[in-house]
Amino acid sequence: MTNRFLRFLGVSLAAASVSSCAALASLQLPTVAAPLQPPTLTFQGATLERTPSERVLAAHYCPEVVPDPFGIRGSAGALCQGFFGPQPTPDQLAIGFDLRFKVSNPNQVPLPLSTILAAVTVFPAAQNQKLGSVCFQLCPSAGGACSTTPPPGACQASSRDIRSLSDFSTAATGMLVSAGLSMAAGQPPTFVAPQIAAASELEITVRFSFGPEQMLATMKQLASQSVNDLKAGHPLNFNIPFRLEGTVWFDAGSLGRLAVGFGPTEGTWQLPAAGLLPR
Repeated sequence: MTNRFLRFLGVSLAAASVSSCAALASLQLPTVAAPLQPPTLTFQGATLERTPSERVLAAHYCPEVVPDPFGIRGSAGALCQGFFGPQPTPDQLAIGFDLRFKVSNPNQVPLPLSTILAAVTVFPAAQNQKLGSVCFQLCPSAGGACSTTPPPGACQASSRDIRSLSDFSTAATGMLVSAGLSMAAGQPPTFVAPQIAAASELEITVRFSFGPEQMLATMKQLASQSVNDLKAGHPLNFNIPFRLEGTVWFDAGSLGRLAVGFGPTEGTWQLPAAGLLPR
């Protein structure tokens, strides 16, 4: 009797165990989210978006490089104005440029851009090179008031491999100014943060300009390099060598931020110079 009862009890427990395991297997337990991967940021180039015209450049440089006729002080200025018009304002000498990127999001969740840090060095090989940097915040949406001033720590990164604002502490104040970004050619730039959809890519263009006062010093450097050619009437190439680098941050919500660096990359911008001298 006792042996039969024990055998019956063992079979019952085994059956109950199998039934419980089958029930557990049928439950759809929540899966643990995979850690987010940093997006891929591909730098596609830097192009001049706005440059002074040849006439404006000529009106600016002519009084500096043309000697006063017959030694009469100030006569060169009058002569230059007759050829090229009055001296241009700093705003007329402004230079703007676009940085083009392709952003690929490998994650299964969308990621909006949040903050951008960019730095440019002009004449990077010269002793009197000039560095400018800017950090700006993107707005989560087009509606309502929005400040592009980044909150404290917005352009600081914990990784040594990522460039932070502190890496450009010697940058000249006001040399680089952000103008926003766009997602299509010809589209006006805004400060609304684009969202990179899950497992997709997006091309963006970020626009910057040089502060007029800071850029005047750079223009004088160009003039000093070309003064002998100008006086001799030789064809000119007004070239600005540059180096670009920076970091883009993405907002991962409660998981924090993802930082992706770009650069350094170097190149040369060429300003129009064919008509700098009167014919």
